Amino acid sequence: MGSRERRHVPVRCVIVGGVVPALALVLWATVSAAEGQPYEDVKRQYIAAVDAVCEEASRQSDLREEPPANLREEVDELHRASESMTGTIAAIEAIAPPSGDVARVRERFFVPARALTASLRELSGSAEAALRAGREGEAKKAVERSLASDENEKALRSFAAEYGFRACAGE
Repeated sequence: MGSRERRHVPVRCVIVGGVVPALALVLWATVSAAEGQPYEDVKRQYIAAVDAVCEEASRQSDLREEPPANLREEVDELHRASESMTGTIAAIEAIAPPSGDVARVRERFFVPARALTASLRELSGSAEAALRAGREGEAKKAVERSLASDENEKALRSFAAEYGFRACAGE
């Protein structure tokens, strides 16, 4: 997934149209059909399906070659990242984890992911409002805070790597 220098982080990426949600639906059907299989097979299919969503989101994010040139573009990028992460997490939530992992995935992946998404939405709104009001310093601080790693992002990435995700863990 994109680098921080380009104002991109793995799950904070641009989703074009309905590509990722449509991909999630197809992958959900595949994983759901696999529920009668052994746990390791279902888990492997779940990981592949979720990583496919993250990989597609990353590809869409990487379509933007130039970093933001000014504060207005940085605020716009933060808004896109916030919307994108919301869509990516929703697409991943549509894919059912192995039945024995539902609670663990919910608590250790989706809870921090939702908190991170909410934080991005709040920072995006703050940056946009500050910029509209002519408070450029405040807008810049909101953008900078959005780029700093936080505890939710660390928890999300840690669990993703531990569980076996590659793309969603930032690898």
